[in-house]
Amino acid sequence: GAQFLIKQSSMAGEDEFSKRDAMGLDKSPQHKTEAECRAFYMKMIGTLAFVVAPVLAFIVYFALRFVPGQAEKIDAKFAFIAQHDLGWVFASAVLVLLTRAYLTINSNGARAAARLDRPDQHIYKIMSPERPFADAPYVLMATTGAAGRFNRAQRGAYNFDEAAPTFIVNLLLVACVFGPLAGVLGVLQMYGRTKFANDYKEDQSTRGTGFMLAMIAEQLTAGLVTLCTLKAFIPALP
Repeated sequence: GAQFLIKQSSMAGEDEFSKRDAMGLDKSPQHKTEAECRAFYMKMIGTLAFVVAPVLAFIVYFALRFVPGQAEKIDAKFAFIAQHDLGWVFASAVLVLLTRAYLTINSNGARAAARLDRPDQHIYKIMSPERPFADAPYVLMATTGAAGRFNRAQRGAYNFDEAAPTFIVNLLLVACVFGPLAGVLGVLQMYGRTKFANDYKEDQSTRGTGFMLAMIAEQLTAGLVTLCTLKAFIPALP
């Protein structure tokens, strides 16, 4: 009870306008251009997709081969995939992943130029040429008090919804080849996403740890699907 009252009192003292201009947008002078932001995310996401995730996937794959009985099972599954031309299933999932990655780069680049901070995902305007509506500030999310907590909690849920379809498909594909490993990745993602949402609700700046844990699970799962694609089309790979 006391902690809740302290938290409520703290939220009441928050100033959600100190970092905003007259239109409600972020007034920080250190904003990147859209091109700079796109280049940043292209490098970061490209490195994750084409370097970090596949390398981690191969490390896990080789480690699993040392588990008694796993090497034979995995080899039999890869032989089945190659025999029945199922590599295209994995390749299709990779294409969807790459498409989603590009759309993330595209939207984050545009966000920088718009000077829109998170958790907002859209900028709403009163569409009227008449004053005072023509000069009215944009309509954005409340970020303080109970309304702010709700908006951040809702954004945490929708952030999961955005990632869930591709993760579920990838996790099922990984389960078909690597069995129990999919369960481990599922639990890690569940913990990461739950922590991300809880921390985001409390304070936007504290959501990083949960997000990182979820990304490890999601990116490793994506890397394993990439590995399966490569193994399906290049059987000579170790």
